Order: sequence, then C-alpha cells, then structure tokens
Amino acid sequence: MVNNKKIGEYIRKRRKDKNLSQKELADLLHISFQAVSKWEVGETLPDVSLLLDLADVLDTTSDKILSGGQIILRSNRSIDIQNIMEGFKALENLRFYFGEESTFYLGAIEGINQKMNIDFEQYIKNENYKETMIAEAIIQYLMLGYQVNVDDLKEHIKSEKVRNIIYRYIGDDNTMNLLKYEENPALFEQIRKLNPYFKNLKVLNELPGEYIRMKPSRTYWCTQIETDEDYCYGIAVDEEKIYVFTYGANGVNQTLVHEEDII
Repeated sequence: MVNNKKIGEYIRKRRKDKNLSQKELADLLHISFQAVSKWEVGETLPDVSLLLDLADVLDTTSDKILSGGQIILRSNRSIDIQNIMEGFKALENLRFYFGEESTFYLGAIEGINQKMNIDFEQYIKNENYKETMIAEAIIQYLMLGYQVNVDDLKEHIKSEKVRNIIYRYIGDDNTMNLLKYEENPALFEQIRKLNPYFKNLKVLNELPGEYIRMKPSRTYWCTQIETDEDYCYGIAVDEEKIYVFTYGANGVNQTLVHEEDII
C-alpha cells in the first residue's frame, strides 16, 4: 500500500543527500517549490509522468520512491498482456451483457471516460488509441512492481514510440526524442511567455498524439508542469500550434485552456 508520508520522507532524504534545496529540485523538474514541499510532507504524491525525471535527479528509481526507499521485488510477478487485452474486450462487450441503457454499463463507461478523459467506445474502435490504453494498463502494473516480457511487449505493442514510453518504466534505455531549448529558443521563449509557471521550460518530449489524447498517428512535443494548486499544466506542440491543457491527478478532467499559432 502506498504510504505518502514514507514517500515524502524518502524524497526529502534523497534531495538532501544530493545537496539540493526544494527550489533547486523544483527548478530541475520545471515545477513549483510548493509542489516539492507538498510531496515531502506527504500531502500529495508526484505525478506519474514526473516520477522518472524525479528518480533521475535524485539518483534513485521510481520503484524506490513509491516504496519509500524500499526495493520492490519483481521476480515472481509478471504481466500477462493477453489478459489485459481480454479485459478490454470484456469492457467493450458490456453493452451486450447488460444493455446499452443499463446503469451498470453507463456507470462503468462514464467512470472510465472521466478518469481517462476519453470516449472509451471510440477509443476501443481505433487500433492506435486502443494500443495506448493497453500501454497505460501495463505501466500501472509496472509501477506496482510487476515485470513484463520484452518479446511479449513487442508482439502486442506495435508502435515504437509507445513501447519507448514503457521501456522507461522497466529500466531499458530511453530512446524517446527530446527537443531542447538550444535547438529552438524562439519556440521555448514563446511558450515561456504564456504563463509564469512555464518560465524555466527547457525540454520537451516527443510523444504520439493518441498517448496524450490528441490526434492519433501525429507526433507532438510535450511536457507536464505541476503547480501549487490542485491541477497540472500540459503543453503540446505540433508543426503549427501550441496547446495548453489543465488536468487533475492521473489526467482527470483534461481541459484545453489555450491554443495559439507558432510565431
């Protein structure tokens, strides 16, 4: 069971071991120092999308952060991707089992849509979107200490970009592309001017559109920025526009709050 207090104490210990102040750690992660403070007192937990970068900065692993410094053993706990796929098939068939007007069916689908900010019935019909849902289920297992067979992963997840996201969680080399400030300072300066929280933005990650709930088969440069409020900012950039979203924990209530052309 996740223990917020132990996780916060471990983050504080590793931060001090690295001789970093809360503000210095926050700056490295492009978040507010208040967010770090909330982690360390156990008030909130780091968002999943920040765990890997946090682990890198603190010279530890996401497993050890989530266990409060304890090692999570993976040796006997394996992910059966076929079972995950069958689980999605069962969800897809709920309308046939209960009827499309059933409160069981409507409640289940509405809950999924709210938590994941998707239209599940549309996603399950699109192979690209469906693959990202399977990937997210795999990542959630990995965060709980399970292991996955890489050959099995390659068989079921065809998108190399989506596989690369999963590889980050199993300790393999990260082959995700990065866009750094030095490569396009004009773009970064335009983004930085949009919000005070964005003033230290230095790196964007390349992610497939379906993974961030945008157009499938398109690629975006993205990042997440935490705030000292109860929401995060998400930034996505394509060839023409900059998109800014807000959302709560685990991506709940994703809302487009700003969109503008790249200068």
